[in-house]
Amino acid sequence: MIIALVTMLIGIIKKSSRLKKTALTITIIPVLCWGLIAIWYLVTLPSFNKSEMKDFAGTYTPNTSFKASKRGINESKLILSEDGTYLFDGFEGIGLKKQGTWKTGGNDGLVEFYDKNGNLCEWATPYENNHKLSFECQGGQDFETIMFVKIKSE
Repeated sequence: MIIALVTMLIGIIKKSSRLKKTALTITIIPVLCWGLIAIWYLVTLPSFNKSEMKDFAGTYTPNTSFKASKRGINESKLILSEDGTYLFDGFEGIGLKKQGTWKTGGNDGLVEFYDKNGNLCEWATPYENNHKLSFECQGGQDFETIMFVKIKSE
């Protein structure tokens, strides 16, 4: 783009229509690239993430170890709605607030969870065609992985 602008400036100064046409020709390449990038980020990715949210929407319950079940995690329930909101009724050690928003398309394909104020509070790793979500849970001094399994689709 800079080359095109410099060429256009020289064409205007020298009053050369040939340089002006060359500058316009050079401009086509960056404009096409920026257009493709805009289409990717403004149309394609949101459409892809919206269809992924439909796949994730549903009710999840934990599939936990004996150690986690002693802390009452088995009674937890996570409900993900297609509109991007969630309700969580359960164990606070996971880091999820009782309600908030969620979205797909995070770093490395993670599902991101936000509190009411829009602050990132937790993320989960999806498994098995979006039917399981894995959370890292702090239990004392060590971390434990809690796997939530989809029991009902929305």
